[in-house]
Amino acid sequence: MVRNGAKIQARIAIASPQKEAKTDVSPYRAACFEFSEEMIDLILQNRAKKPKLPDEDNPGAFLLHKNKAGKNWLFPKLASLEAEFSTLLKRGFQPYSYIPMTDFLRDFLTYATKKNYVMKILPDYHIILDDLQLNPDGSYVNQPEVIAHYRCQADALEKFAIPYLKELSERAGYGLFGTRIAEFEQTHIQMAEPGKKQSSEKVKALISLINDYPFERETDELGKRISETCRFSVQIISKLMEEKEKLVQRKEESVFKSLKSKILHKIGEHTLQEQTLYSFSPEQKLKSSGLSDVIRYPALIDELKKEISEQYGMKVVEKPDQTSEIYAVDPGYMAAVLHKLSGMATKNAAYQKELEIAKEINASLSNPKHPGLNAKLKAESIVKLQQGIQAMEQLEVEKQRSQEFAKKFNLPMGMLGFVASMILFLIASVHFRTTGILFVGIPVSLFLGLMLAFHFRNKEKSDILSNGNASLGSGFKGEYGIMSSSDDYPSGDDSEDERFQSKGETPKEKKVSLIAKGAERFVFPNRFTKITDKIHDSRSLRKKIFENLDNIRNNVAHLKGEKDDDKVASTIEYALLQNSATILVPDDIVPQGMPGSIILSHNDLKAPLIRDQIAEFLRNEAQKKQYDKKLLKYYTFLINTIEVEYYKYLPNRKKK
Repeated sequence: MVRNGAKIQARIAIASPQKEAKTDVSPYRAACFEFSEEMIDLILQNRAKKPKLPDEDNPGAFLLHKNKAGKNWLFPKLASLEAEFSTLLKRGFQPYSYIPMTDFLRDFLTYATKKNYVMKILPDYHIILDDLQLNPDGSYVNQPEVIAHYRCQADALEKFAIPYLKELSERAGYGLFGTRIAEFEQTHIQMAEPGKKQSSEKVKALISLINDYPFERETDELGKRISETCRFSVQIISKLMEEKEKLVQRKEESVFKSLKSKILHKIGEHTLQEQTLYSFSPEQKLKSSGLSDVIRYPALIDELKKEISEQYGMKVVEKPDQTSEIYAVDPGYMAAVLHKLSGMATKNAAYQKELEIAKEINASLSNPKHPGLNAKLKAESIVKLQQGIQAMEQLEVEKQRSQEFAKKFNLPMGMLGFVASMILFLIASVHFRTTGILFVGIPVSLFLGLMLAFHFRNKEKSDILSNGNASLGSGFKGEYGIMSSSDDYPSGDDSEDERFQSKGETPKEKKVSLIAKGAERFVFPNRFTKITDKIHDSRSLRKKIFENLDNIRNNVAHLKGEKDDDKVASTIEYALLQNSATILVPDDIVPQGMPGSIILSHNDLKAPLIRDQIAEFLRNEAQKKQYDKKLLKYYTFLINTIEVEYYKYLPNRKKK
């Protein structure tokens, strides 16, 4: 299987017959299939997202065709995935006749079953295991694959079996059976309500009618073939009906799978953009997603924790109401997160809780060292960040010492008392013209100053700090106590505006947006000579900013007064990242020397024409490197993301 432009085609390799010595084709068969695996993954993944919807009025029509004898006949297997994939293989033989490729189909089904892409109905009948996408009200976005197959098979069996059962029963003189057929037609066909043409009651009645017919008495070839076809179709429908009953369970599994995927994506995205911990209540997430079975919550939460801990750093905080709060972070940016939280905590004590949790997560990731710890930061950046953290910690220590001293002594009051007392003794010394009074005044003034400093110590401030420290110290379980309320700290699911407002800070989205708009025309130009001008990684983005720094500065009023180039570049970079999509490539498929992410403008990602050009460029690059399997996976991931999953990276998606 190879990609030809936007399509996937089958290329056929034929070995000529061997007369003298037999050639073992197993290595060739394995190699050809291994080469095709990537394309097969893409076919099945896309097929799971794009179901084939049957004709509403005549869903089983494509299963009914004329046989060699010219009779209308039912071919149930035409709806199977085997038949669907065979159609793709047939195109590879054109202009020659198709040779059935049973080995390749067998390998395909074994691989698809192993990867959990398909559902087995019968040994020679499989269907795609589709992604059950749901609307906000819980209804299906697309008709589930099981329902589509059930409707097609039931409709086709009815249109095949009823005419032939009439013919056979009339020929054999089964009058009573003919009456049963007439009753079936009146009840389930003529009086059927709209939308219930393939209802379960009707299909069960049809199956009962077929099973009750005495096919064993049929002696001619036609009767036997009708029996064989009907029974095979009944087998398929019976299995489909069983799977239809399991849809509720699959629906819940699909909801949970989607929820896990969103949370994992959100953790990485939040860490990259905000450089803080992402926090959420798993119970609230499950409840808001529509999973109402509370009994299953503990098992689902455990599974969620396991998946998060495999990919990210995590801390779970238990609450008194038996619920919990999960704090998670991408370990690749751990030093940056600690640096930002340290700075925020020095300005606002509300961030101290998050900083302490971040330190605990960092400690767990450091011993033993997590392979991804700070892996997405440059070595020189890590050193600078760690130095910054140490400097802020030192400032915090000095601040705490000052506050502790203020609890014991009011230094200004003590100094005031000492100076006032010394002035009085100095006046007395001059008045009585003796220095003895002055020498006596020094220790007395010192004692008076100490007494005043102690008596007028900052009691009110001490009480406030004491209460604040008590709440900080008892805010978490174990080392930090138990969290007293979910309102004490933002859940991570709030909007950034709400979070800033809860901290008493003013959001600067408008300023950021203006800077981004002014910079975009230079970094993501509307007029471009080659499409690569629209594609950046973190390094090329910064390079492009520096190349156009003066132009951007002159174009944005907020930046004109700032002379520090590094500061201006960092501000522009931050603004652009807030208004761009950062597509992170999984670490295991990033080849050496290739960027782990690409950055695209939201406007470019919204434009179908630009998306097509970017995808085509990546496809051409992949074609050049088609023998490098890792590079092919890398480019295939990016192409699939830009063509199929681009909507996940658009702003309205992020805000949900």
